[in-house]
Amino acid sequence: MRPFLAFVSHALVPALLLGLVAVSAPSVAAEPDSVDAVVAGVKSTYKNVQSIRADFTQTVSNPAMGAAMHQRGKISLERPRKMRIEVGFPLESAVISDGKTLWVYSVASKSVTETPEIGDGGEIGALLEDLAKLDEIFHVKLVEDKPAKPTQTVNLAPRTAGAFKSLQLSLARQKFTLTDLVLVDQFDTVTSMSFSNLKLNQDVPDSDFVFKVPTGVQVIKSGIK
Repeated sequence: MRPFLAFVSHALVPALLLGLVAVSAPSVAAEPDSVDAVVAGVKSTYKNVQSIRADFTQTVSNPAMGAAMHQRGKISLERPRKMRIEVGFPLESAVISDGKTLWVYSVASKSVTETPEIGDGGEIGALLEDLAKLDEIFHVKLVEDKPAKPTQTVNLAPRTAGAFKSLQLSLARQKFTLTDLVLVDQFDTVTSMSFSNLKLNQDVPDSDFVFKVPTGVQVIKSGIK
């Protein structure tokens, strides 16, 4: 499995986007200097967000892989549980869900795998719901940064063993906007990501969350009766 597709299928993206819900966070009287203050800021910023769009770049590396892989892409999320992630310009792969069906598309193999959306929480489609439970899902720890640094670093560890070991987020101070992250999975694969062109609460056509099968692409149905 290609690193990006493994990344998505193991439900790592919801964690990486924790800070993306904050373009205009409520002002705070003082710099948040406690875990509770940061968690409260993320939750407060997130609560009215209905959709997210952003561009991203990522680098994936692992001792067994050799050279690191560099990728670019874009992501759209919308309540309830809808997503569209595209990698590559031109397109190389995509992961799309309308909340009921999940499509994983590979341009190179000319195939798309279609599976039911499990819907048990903790995956990217549930991002906007899961953010309200940030401190229930993760152990949250602040990393001491220099006061002049424009970002605040937060370490997250899953409360329940899962697909990754650790996640480090860099959040813009007071706004809680995610600028970068570093994630280490159970196979010691390190994924570093940066985000740009963030847009919140824009109308996203429902058609964006349904995969249109291109001519000549094989549809592989898994778990669908």
